[in-house]
Amino acid sequence: MPLQPSKIKEIFQQIKHLRVGVIGDFAVDFYYEINQQTQEFSIETGKEVFWGSKPKTSLGAAGNVVQNLAALGVENLHVFGCVGDDIYGREMQHLFQKLNVDNANLKTIQRSWDTCTYTKPMSVNGEENRLDFGTHNTLSEAVFNEILEAIESALPALNVLIINQQFPNPLLTPQRIQQLNDILSKFPNCLFVADLRAYGLHIKHSILKVNTEELARLVGISTIEEADETACILHAQTLLEKMGGSLVITRGEHGISYISPTETQSIKALQLNTELDTVGAGDTVVAAFSASRGTGASIAQSLEIANLAAAVTVQKLHQTGTATLDEIMNLM
Repeated sequence: MPLQPSKIKEIFQQIKHLRVGVIGDFAVDFYYEINQQTQEFSIETGKEVFWGSKPKTSLGAAGNVVQNLAALGVENLHVFGCVGDDIYGREMQHLFQKLNVDNANLKTIQRSWDTCTYTKPMSVNGEENRLDFGTHNTLSEAVFNEILEAIESALPALNVLIINQQFPNPLLTPQRIQQLNDILSKFPNCLFVADLRAYGLHIKHSILKVNTEELARLVGISTIEEADETACILHAQTLLEKMGGSLVITRGEHGISYISPTETQSIKALQLNTELDTVGAGDTVVAAFSASRGTGASIAQSLEIANLAAAVTVQKLHQTGTATLDEIMNLM
């Protein structure tokens, strides 16, 4: 039976009282419009000058999970990670402050660390070549240990901790995830949800969110079709035999599935007859599922709210969108 609007509102009333932490690769998304055919040429180089306009920033990677949680109404948010002492780092701090996020444990690295940034020029042809900063930073063990200590101190008061790994090595590596696992094992009353682009096999004590491409990579095959729910479930069960825990699988326009050793649940995606932009939709699912489940909502209820939230964000073009309660209710 579909969730009734009154029940969704009840869950959202509880969401705002959650204490949620996010550890991961925080980034800035920097969008601007670019005109590459200006017929203006630099006197110094003789090369054509491009014109930029409408610059705007938003939180990306793990930061997009945070802004999705804030949009859903979570009022008590804590971030654990790193930022550079540079212009994008200052912008990230500003964006967190606008959301009233506790960033006391966002470590500022003074040297040899560029704030992770996705620079996205938008032309008449759509998004042009991205220019990325910081995605191959290297973090010292000393600073990572400080972050672990901060997480261990915070966990007794947290309801949910979300673990995000976006880049190959800046923050979380397989060895460091094992260190994190040791800490998570001490706090069974906290909900842990992980979204790890490369290292999903290493996380324990968590619900792991994957898409079908990531699932295929984790089980060592070439592809799994999003539409093939049976294959998704079978491969998920194979994966869970290796790693334990449970999985949330996002299947694009075919919906979302939840698989654990004891149950399987799926929900179909909403049919949307409009242009879609799926960038960041996985972050919306992680945020909405985690927040809903963190209140004690059932797996089925949490999947439905995540599904509705994702349907809101994919209709927001050229941005890593978020979903609010009002937007979800309007969609219904």
